[in-house]
Amino acid sequence: MDKYRSLPDQIWTTRISRINAEKRLINKESFFQGINIYYSCLTIIFSILSLVNNDEKLSLMTVFMTISLLIVILYLNGQRYLERAREYRKNYTKMQKLEFDLMGVGNDDMDSIQRIYIEYCDLLDSGNNHISFDYYETVHRSTGEYREKRWKNVRKIYWWNVICMWYVRCYRCRHHTCGKNCLLKNIS
Repeated sequence: MDKYRSLPDQIWTTRISRINAEKRLINKESFFQGINIYYSCLTIIFSILSLVNNDEKLSLMTVFMTISLLIVILYLNGQRYLERAREYRKNYTKMQKLEFDLMGVGNDDMDSIQRIYIEYCDLLDSGNNHISFDYYETVHRSTGEYREKRWKNVRKIYWWNVICMWYVRCYRCRHHTCGKNCLLKNIS
């Protein structure tokens, strides 16, 4: 039984980390869709201006912008953020079922506990793993004994990641305050 004592915490931690990963990927997808729309509109405006003004330099710049935009869109679509988010959702939903199954098993029912452990390992093996920051976010947002045991080990790394993400957001949007109109405020 000692071998499986931490199984409920392992399942819960992995499930919540996968939930965080799903949110992060959905936010990335939304952000990149917004950026794609913005730069597509900008390219259209420059295309219209080059047609109206019959300006060859502006026309050449528009061609360059269109090619660059195409390359970026193809690259970002290749990242499959929404598809990966759906995979995380399926995975953490199955882990929720394992948690419920584990709650209904008695401590002396080693066959059931071992079956749940094997299913948990199969779920870990069946998909992509979340990134470390998803785990740090899980610990940061948790409460009680779980957080007390783990927070001291991850708090510096967590806050370093938060500060780096905040800096990138503010640097990229050039608002330096990340006001309410900032396109980057929802990136995780």
